Amino acid sequence: MSDSENDDIWRMDETQDLPPTASEGTSTGVSGGSGLDRRKFLELAGGFGAAGVLAGALGPKLWESFFHSPVKSASQLKSTSPSKPVVRKRPLVLVTLYGGNDGLNTVIPYQSSIYASARGSLAIDSAKVIPLNNGYGLHPSMTGFKKLWDSKQLAIVQGVGFANPNYSHFESMDIWQSGVVGNPVSTGWLGRWLDATNSSPLSAVSIGPTMPTLLTGEKVQGAAIPPGTLVLPGDSTEQLLYSALAQLSSGQPHLLAEAAAASHNLIQLSIQMGSTLSSTASSDPLHLKDANPSSLTANGGAALAIANGGGGQSASNVLATQLSIVANLILAGATPQVYSVELGGFDTHVGQMPTQEKLLGELDVAVTAFVDAMANTPDGNGIVVMIYTEFGRRVSVNSSQGTDHGWANDVFIVGPAVTGGFYGEPCDLGRLQLGNLVFTTDFRTVYATMFDKILGVDPKPFLMGSFDTFKMV
Repeated sequence: MSDSENDDIWRMDETQDLPPTASEGTSTGVSGGSGLDRRKFLELAGGFGAAGVLAGALGPKLWESFFHSPVKSASQLKSTSPSKPVVRKRPLVLVTLYGGNDGLNTVIPYQSSIYASARGSLAIDSAKVIPLNNGYGLHPSMTGFKKLWDSKQLAIVQGVGFANPNYSHFESMDIWQSGVVGNPVSTGWLGRWLDATNSSPLSAVSIGPTMPTLLTGEKVQGAAIPPGTLVLPGDSTEQLLYSALAQLSSGQPHLLAEAAAASHNLIQLSIQMGSTLSSTASSDPLHLKDANPSSLTANGGAALAIANGGGGQSASNVLATQLSIVANLILAGATPQVYSVELGGFDTHVGQMPTQEKLLGELDVAVTAFVDAMANTPDGNGIVVMIYTEFGRRVSVNSSQGTDHGWANDVFIVGPAVTGGFYGEPCDLGRLQLGNLVFTTDFRTVYATMFDKILGVDPKPFLMGSFDTFKMV
């Protein structure tokens, strides 16, 4: 990317001299009397989906028939008014492990006789556990995390949870993502930050098919990028033409206005990140393409395969694919400060051992490669990765060689800027409630730390209360 392109990416409030909207009296009939005006176009955009329209259904020639005027060059459409550069901030990457990862077999109290007895055949062999300290060790598939631990880049917050837990995936994840206990709300803990800071939707990006609650505010929500499926217009002139069509006009019906706003957000995404997103499929920011597949396989975990042909990245490790997009965006100087990625499949009621081994191996490979790739870059050396799940698992193994829904768990905080080690208090295996680990650290303490140390804001308004912070960043 050239210096001039990089400068453009960092100018969030750049304006353009765009053709007048329909509300300003522009004639917008298509020649030949088809009667397709800008309003009807936006109705079609809402009906077929903004992404489909943006994927190439409209081009400069059709623009001329809309507005009866030749297409201007991008330089003619851009405003000559000065723009304000955006200050670069430390990136925060959230990794959500859906399903409820078994923390007791992830950060393992391998010297505990209570653990060995309760887990039976599901207990990890102490000879295979990767030792840390204080009688705890990592799952054997997490060799990369051990290297991060040794380099003081891995913090483990123990005993994280909340009061009055339940066993519901949906309710527990809603509590984690909203940051509110007891009174359900529709906004996320970072969505409220977006609202309060009047942030652009591009301040927080989810790499996935849906927008998680954690990035949803009342007025602002983040942008969602489905990996490998969204095609955005790449030509700068075409981007500006689409942007004109996506501008709001006075008097538009509510749903039509929302369609226009969605189109506008996608266009802004295209202008800010389009070239980076389109290059992600063929690039390998995590430097995994030439790696020995066996070195990426941890005890039978799925090896990461980066396809060389077809112009795309085909990986059994879906988390690595998402983090590759994040890495490319950060390295390109894109504007988001918060990124959300996810890995599912952790609801291990049956046959847990091979399933968790595979998933933790994928997590280990993806996160370790991401942190290593970013550590020596100007925009990546301050990055912080937070890894959490909706709840832990019961202490005792069930009859299907799995574990059932439980309570407290651990949270990983990873990155070059992190002061590694254990934080919080470990759960007491001798003091269970209903067979569950009882939390010792309120999850909002972790969030308060992210607000204070990473986002640089007072956590109280967003967490609706005061919580301690850890000195880990």
